[in-house]
Amino acid sequence: MRLSTIEAFKHIRSDDAIELGDDQLRELQRTLNEVLDDIVSVCDQYHLRYNLGGGTCLGAVRHGGFIPWDDDIDINMPRKDHDRFVEIFRKEFGDKYWVHTARTTKNYGLLLSRVLLKGTSVKTREDFWNKECGAFVDIFIIENTFDNVVLRKIHGLGCMAFGFVQSCRKFYRDRKPIMNLIDHAKNDPKEVAEYRRAFRTKIFLGFLLSWLSLDQWIHAADWWYSLCHDENSRYVSVPSGRGHFFGELYLRSDFCETADVMYDGKLRKVAKNYDEYLSRMYGDYMTIPKEAKREKHVFFAPFYLK
Repeated sequence: MRLSTIEAFKHIRSDDAIELGDDQLRELQRTLNEVLDDIVSVCDQYHLRYNLGGGTCLGAVRHGGFIPWDDDIDINMPRKDHDRFVEIFRKEFGDKYWVHTARTTKNYGLLLSRVLLKGTSVKTREDFWNKECGAFVDIFIIENTFDNVVLRKIHGLGCMAFGFVQSCRKFYRDRKPIMNLIDHAKNDPKEVAEYRRAFRTKIFLGFLLSWLSLDQWIHAADWWYSLCHDENSRYVSVPSGRGHFFGELYLRSDFCETADVMYDGKLRKVAKNYDEYLSRMYGDYMTIPKEAKREKHVFFAPFYLK
């Protein structure tokens, strides 16, 4: 049985879902670049490290900015810099943005952090119960990990386990809107049946884990993710990323040291060895994918920008 519920969400077709037109997409990209401007201004002023992540890094290298069909911005940030950033950004931009983190946002349910623009509404599958769901930039935390191979393996396996637990427990909390989405999906009936089985399995596992609240599981997972405090360790990882711990295990010298690239007319930072990073994430990353394989988020009403 396939449990790739993230992929399922990307392909569900529903009356509740919104497909952005070209003008809406361009406006969303413009808004997200403004959010990124504010984030980078704080990072530059306070000497905080970051690099563009995922499709944002790919866009910088392949397109010199947004991938034409992309609808989000991802950055990576070392744990130490991330924690300082959250504190500073909330003080300097608290009237303009919400900042959601695993440690400080009640009932948030995610192990990455998110900067959201107030006065806008960009609602995704993560926001069934979230009232603070503006246009957002995701921040994936770069964690130290152990040089000792046995300790690193234990750390990684624990991160994988906690990540799966978090996903199942969140599915259980969100079970009603999730199943409502499936029940009204307009996909092929065989696809819908497959998605329903996968979602019900995760919801059932989440029920078995419901002896702790979602917040308690999130706090435990975040603590485990940040278990290694060695700022000079040879390796780092992004356990909340798409490749999880082992798929995003990097040499610190390759991933935390950065190079400057142009991104929509402004200098941004990417990992020094971005070729290895992008090759691992996307394979032949300079080849434009066919339209059917282009990644897009599913948005839900209400959707509006300033």
